[in-house]
Amino acid sequence: MKRQLSILIVLLAIAGGISLAVSAQTKKAPAKGKAATGKASGAAALWMQHCKKCHAEDGKGIESLEPPDMTTEKWQAANTDKAIADAINEGKGIMPGFKDTLKPAQVTALVKHVRTLKVAGETK
Repeated sequence: MKRQLSILIVLLAIAGGISLAVSAQTKKAPAKGKAATGKASGAAALWMQHCKKCHAEDGKGIESLEPPDMTTEKWQAANTDKAIADAINEGKGIMPGFKDTLKPAQVTALVKHVRTLKVAGETK
């Protein structure tokens, strides 16, 4: 009887350890593109979802739509973070506003992402 009880206790301890290990595995960091808003991967995912179709992946824009080329030093210098955020929220020209779609933290993340766009070899 004592032996059976000892085996039962050992088996329960092993099961508990396995349960903890599985629980720890399911609490991993979010998958790429679903990172906390404001992080680079989250901003890049937002860009790909909401902005790429008109502004292109690199920020130079789809020529036929005539969006600004955000990769130039001149454009970067001429536009404040507030102006970029306002354009994202309210829209500008044919660009729709995203104030009802994006949270303020997501807009801030996109502004930071826009600031990372530049032509290779050009300084910000």
